[in-house]
Amino acid sequence: MRITLPTALTPPAVAVGLLAAVLPGEAAGTRAAGAVAALCLAAGYSVWRVRGRRMHDDRAILVLLPAVPAAVWLAVGGLALDRAETPAHRLALEVGPGLALAGLTAAILGYHGRHDPRR
Repeated sequence: MRITLPTALTPPAVAVGLLAAVLPGEAAGTRAAGAVAALCLAAGYSVWRVRGRRMHDDRAILVLLPAVPAAVWLAVGGLALDRAETPAHRLALEVGPGLALAGLTAAILGYHGRHDPRR
């Protein structure tokens, strides 16, 4: 059986979102953004699997879309609020996970948005 991109990338993306949601000392907005991203990624994968792993699956794409602004908030919100004690803390616990989540979500969205090359 061939491993597909969503099957390979969804678990680490959900893990990053959950990590952001449970980190101690983070703002409520950061926790909510991590939870929203993790929920949308898990739900998008479920929708895609239930619908038969279709190409250009519009429903899976729509379910995944809220994960994009949530990931951006994780990356930019930490910089905008400037809550961290040190720049290293900000990069390691706010910006890094946000960028990772944004990249993983974009890759999964790109996979779902592809068209059947046989058409």
